[in-house]
Amino acid sequence: MRDTDNGQPALWMGLLVAVAILFSLALACGMPFAALGALAALTLAPRDALLLAGLGWLANQAIGFGLMGYPLDPRTLAWGIALGLSALAAVVAAGVARRLARSGMRVPLALGAAVIGQQGTVFAASLVLGASASAFAPPVLWMILWTNTLAFALLLLAQAAGAWLGLARPVRLQAPT
Repeated sequence: MRDTDNGQPALWMGLLVAVAILFSLALACGMPFAALGALAALTLAPRDALLLAGLGWLANQAIGFGLMGYPLDPRTLAWGIALGLSALAAVVAAGVARRLARSGMRVPLALGAAVIGQQGTVFAASLVLGASASAFAPPVLWMILWTNTLAFALLLLAQAAGAWLGLARPVRLQAPT
């Protein structure tokens, strides 16, 4: 989605980043990267979707390191980078699902693929950076899925409101052109 003369897509991306900031604050920096990545892949051009995920990650890191006082040690910084990669993986996975899925399944499959891409990247990072096995226990994964599903529903409602106001592109169920 390219900027029009009135800058609506850039404005809308800014509003979505603001929503991402609210999620980060409400969830103690537990940003629903998969939800944001899925929405981005469903509604934006690939470059813009990756940009939105990157901006959401940057806002999340600013909150974590700036407001919540995360330590600036190498391991924490490496985890921050891993989360950025996981946000981008969510967009890529959701974009692939969007292109391959049948019309009525594009939205749920995009979210499912985004969760798998995002959490798969976090799991791969944990093999290098180390993480407690409890970080991938079923209750934790269930909470991540539930949080991303709820955030995705709220983002879809915001996207629908934005489309209704002429600020955003509606979520399309048809194949991308």
